Amino acid sequence: MNTDQTLFLKKRFGEARHKISLYSEEVLSADLLEVLGKCLRREIACDIFVSKRGLEKMESDAFLLINLLKLRKLGASIYLSENGKSSCKILCFKDHEIIYTLTEGHEGFAVFYSRDKEFDDYLNHFTSMEPEYRLESDDITIEFLIESNTVYERTATKIFWEVTNATHVTIDGIGEVAYSGQKTITFLNDTILKLKATHGNQKKLKAYKVKTISEFKIRYEVQFRNPSSNEFVTMDESQYKGVFGIAKGYDVRLTWEVAHADSVNVKPFGFYKNQGSHIFSSDGSIEINIEAKFRGKSKNQKILIYSFPIPVFERKFINLNPNILKSLEINIDDVRNKALHYLKGSDNNQFRDYMDEMDNKYRSLKSTLLQKMEGADFNQFYEQHSIPKLFKKRKSVLLNYFKSDPKIGDSIESTQDYYE
Repeated sequence: MNTDQTLFLKKRFGEARHKISLYSEEVLSADLLEVLGKCLRREIACDIFVSKRGLEKMESDAFLLINLLKLRKLGASIYLSENGKSSCKILCFKDHEIIYTLTEGHEGFAVFYSRDKEFDDYLNHFTSMEPEYRLESDDITIEFLIESNTVYERTATKIFWEVTNATHVTIDGIGEVAYSGQKTITFLNDTILKLKATHGNQKKLKAYKVKTISEFKIRYEVQFRNPSSNEFVTMDESQYKGVFGIAKGYDVRLTWEVAHADSVNVKPFGFYKNQGSHIFSSDGSIEINIEAKFRGKSKNQKILIYSFPIPVFERKFINLNPNILKSLEINIDDVRNKALHYLKGSDNNQFRDYMDEMDNKYRSLKSTLLQKMEGADFNQFYEQHSIPKLFKKRKSVLLNYFKSDPKIGDSIESTQDYYE
């Protein structure tokens, strides 16, 4: 882990208000471990997930290993990561909202929020079913569970906890509690629950976020494969919600998404994932039923797709008779000859008379223009104001003005020679 990466993470740790989760395949520096210790002293829960390769390197450095294990006494949980070799070398999950991941080129960190589709994939790096790394017999352990991380607002939800090797256990918003127990809580909005267990100078922190929702929705879309583009295109519903019509023989794709649902069943296909897609052929009419359950409440969405025997698209091509093209051919020479014969053979001389009249007018205008030009004596005007004469006149003026400086005179002569 280089200096820039360490500085970036230290800044993110300093911004944390509730929890920091760190996944690393690199050796954690002493500076970084020190900043994590400061977070724990500020009552910021810390979960550290280190890869097997990273732990092997840390175990070879006694100083770093001691500093890592000290964090457990301050309240951190340390796990050997189960992800094995990951494409992500470093990830930081801050306050249950933002994940920072080191880019492939290791030039910086990318940011992902809980609304981003990649968020859940990166969140899998921060799960572990294994016991903590190098857990000692007198270390405090905490099991802290919530009935559901997402609940209906104003709905009762149970939390469970069990703590060992602690003398005091407190939960934010509830106060001091027994070492093990359960409690029913009604959440009005998103809440972060933090459990703190202490025994002398030793401490342990756990934090979970409970998200509240007002309702859960079944989102779906029905598409068909356009034979022209070979791509799927969204189908419009009829005047009734969930009712579609399609011709036989076309591929149909159903996509669905039911966020937060505890269980989903897409009948008759038998899919049980919260989101997915399925392609089938429109060989006959079909009824699809998406059933979803969340916290004891159920929702159904029926989709009826009627299949008709008439194709939606039909390719038609125009067949042209080649004899038609031949009959439409035009020979320009034939057109000219026909026009000439027509004019010659026509008894109507109006066109010829009109052309003769135009020719006479042209000759008359030309004669008048020549007479006016001769009367203006243009040749005499040109002799007086021609460019060569004007240049010679200007040259004589310049030479007379600069007669005391022969160099300028030479330049003037040279310029005249160049243009001539």
